[in-house]
Amino acid sequence: MTAAAVADSEQLDRRVADFLGGVDSASKEIPGFQPRGQQLALAQAITEAILEPGQLIAEAGTGIGKTFAYLVPAILSGKRVLVSTATKSLQDQLFNRDLPRLLRLLGVPLSVARLKGRANYLCPYRLEKLGADSRGLNPSELQSLKEVLRFSKIDPEGDVSACTTVAEGASIWPMVTSTTENCLGSKCPNWAECPVVKARERAAKAELLVVNHHLLCADFALREVGEGDLLPECEVLIVDEAHALPDIATQFFGLGLSTQMLSVFARELLAAGLAHAQGSADWAGLAGHLEAATMQLRAAVAGSGPANPSVGRKRWSDLSPTQRDELSTSVSLLSERLDAIRIAFEGQAERHPELARLGDRAADLTNRLAKLEPESISLDDDDLPAEHQGLPGVYWLEHGRNGCSMHWAPIEVGALLSARICQRSNQSWVFVSATLCVAEDFSYFTDRIGLASARTERFHSPFDYETQGLLCVPEQLPDPKSHNLIEQILAEPDIQSLIESVPGGIFILCTSHRAVEQAARSMGPICIRQGRPLLVQGTIPRDALLEQFRRDGKSVLIGAQSFWEGVDVPGEALSMVLIDKLPFASPDDPILEARIQRSKAMGRDAFREIQLPSATLSLKQGVGRLIRSESDRGLVLVGDKRLAETGYGRQMLRSLPSFKRTRSLSDAGLFFPKLES
Repeated sequence: MTAAAVADSEQLDRRVADFLGGVDSASKEIPGFQPRGQQLALAQAITEAILEPGQLIAEAGTGIGKTFAYLVPAILSGKRVLVSTATKSLQDQLFNRDLPRLLRLLGVPLSVARLKGRANYLCPYRLEKLGADSRGLNPSELQSLKEVLRFSKIDPEGDVSACTTVAEGASIWPMVTSTTENCLGSKCPNWAECPVVKARERAAKAELLVVNHHLLCADFALREVGEGDLLPECEVLIVDEAHALPDIATQFFGLGLSTQMLSVFARELLAAGLAHAQGSADWAGLAGHLEAATMQLRAAVAGSGPANPSVGRKRWSDLSPTQRDELSTSVSLLSERLDAIRIAFEGQAERHPELARLGDRAADLTNRLAKLEPESISLDDDDLPAEHQGLPGVYWLEHGRNGCSMHWAPIEVGALLSARICQRSNQSWVFVSATLCVAEDFSYFTDRIGLASARTERFHSPFDYETQGLLCVPEQLPDPKSHNLIEQILAEPDIQSLIESVPGGIFILCTSHRAVEQAARSMGPICIRQGRPLLVQGTIPRDALLEQFRRDGKSVLIGAQSFWEGVDVPGEALSMVLIDKLPFASPDDPILEARIQRSKAMGRDAFREIQLPSATLSLKQGVGRLIRSESDRGLVLVGDKRLAETGYGRQMLRSLPSFKRTRSLSDAGLFFPKLES
């Protein structure tokens, strides 16, 4: 390092230390801010990583203040920085709240931008078309369309998350946003006013860009196949909530095709054909034949699963010869229909950009379909996409209430991620999360992202967990394999009494959606009796549910996976977390099953290498919802006796906060009165 570089490094260290150490008076303008030794130590490690290219993996315990610990040195570094988060909620929080505040206090005139995937922005072309011809919409969709049209006139960015009058999962959104497949690109008549184009232009100019892991992985995937990039090159890349990156990456390095995609394509080809090339082909017949073939595929996939399931997954290797023949027949028919559509679009491109795009989509769907049937390719076949050659992967089928899908995904993504992360020697990468270690060991995470040689650091939470919290695993508990475990737990009078003693709100975190439904049925009468509002995942949007929970102060909120992490409810509003059982991943997950089989084939202990660390980190996330500030107090109850009675359960305990522990519900019942006295 040159003398100038050393001086710059010392100056940056000093400014970071002055601000986060409380010497800089500007930091004192932040409500509730107080210097924390752990935060400053984390910030100094991140500062060093920013100045010296390489990779830093840091576990930052709850309450350290990791967001400021990476934002302050990132802002002051003078380098071009990309920050990626696991959720759009945190992405919005950084962009709307944390960054403006810090830029003002630090006095740095930095250009900042936020970029999301295209499905998060209105498509003016599709919105205009739907507004001109809304036939086929039901009354609810018509009302939503009116709200979206009103929103489009007042919000220049077109970010659909800002349209609070239409539900997040409303069926109108796919009709007024675009996908990579149906976007007309520069040939679109509304190109100049496209929110996606404008957002990408702002991102290209930004000195600090905030994205999410889905977009980061989409950029990885595009670069792997040489199809350009979504994100600008940056000198520093900070991955917050890094524990989520491997699973999100698996989605993007895989392949998939659903009956919903095919049905949407059939509707769009019919509309475009009639609008721009009427009489040149039997568009109604082509669309109808595609719909029929799609229905045949759906029936074949549904018939391959258990009797009358609502949802289900099955690997091709599990199918009988007869089932495989039926599926192959339906895939062949579907391929023929798509090829006929592709031929019909030949020579139509000059008439309208939509026709050209639909012809390309027909070819892409045919190609994708061929690659998703195991008989047509092998893992070593040259027909496999270049980015997947040599990668062990798994094929599976999935069916549910709204359709079915075919999939391929790599079993491991470490090699793919490390190749991208280590591609440029002058880049600095920082991976930070509250849950990267199993006990003191980073190897589960580093193996999954292919960075076994990266620098690792652990920074412990400043909270006094032994005083602030209690962990209870009751002595008398049902069999954790019971199909109605949560119902049995909540039927226990002593647990109902314990719930009644809780002064604030309660999270009931479940390991399945079925358990959420069971818990909701059980808690209904209990909440009525105790005068507690009952909030259940899926009844209203997630953020609205959390806002109501914070506002009520004594609610019971029942949720599954999306509430185990990324949720921050400080204070008495969350006083208890009840977890139904240890969060081991579902055995019907094809990727997990394939990873386990591969581990066993290599003579390894798959349970301790894969399942146990994965469940430990998930449990760590769930328990971490409780204590969010130095003044918080709370109780965690885990309804799974394996945590206290098995060797692996006690190993999981070593990764959890150092709460006082008890197996006595009577002792747990005394916890809150003590705090109130």
